[in-house]
Amino acid sequence: MIGYDLGMHRAICVLAIVCTGWAQQSKSARPEFKDYAVEQVYAGPPAAPIITPNWRSFRTRIREGAKSKVQFAGRYTVPAWGCGAGCVTFVIVDSTSGKVYDGFLVAMLPPEWEEKHGFHPQLEFHPNSRLLKITGCPGETNCGFYDYEMVEGKGLKLVRKELLPKQYQY
Repeated sequence: MIGYDLGMHRAICVLAIVCTGWAQQSKSARPEFKDYAVEQVYAGPPAAPIITPNWRSFRTRIREGAKSKVQFAGRYTVPAWGCGAGCVTFVIVDSTSGKVYDGFLVAMLPPEWEEKHGFHPQLEFHPNSRLLKITGCPGETNCGFYDYEMVEGKGLKLVRKELLPKQYQY
């Protein structure tokens, strides 16, 4: 008869717990806004946006959106406008300098996915955080969850991406 080894049982239990925790962490959660906190939020008058040729067609939308108080990363506004049903285009404007950082078109997630999992806003950002969350299909492809950090002087830097399963791609 094989004897019961309590020490071996404990080792197996610990190993199972560690492996379970590792498996759960391998599909990382979206970062939190507080993880990208800014020290202060600009409260002065917004600078007029410097419209580049590639955004000239949208100059009125950008100028109007840039008049808002700071919306993102301590000093930026995020002018956004519709580009069709379930689609939004955005740019990021520095309220202190007027520099316009390129954004892009984001289509909403496929209706089949949202019916099953619920609605998620396409763009999420806060005045006191450098984190921008995009839930959708940038350029109408590669639908999923995208997390960007605003890097001063450079624009958006992708920090995390999680694509939806193939059956939910356009």
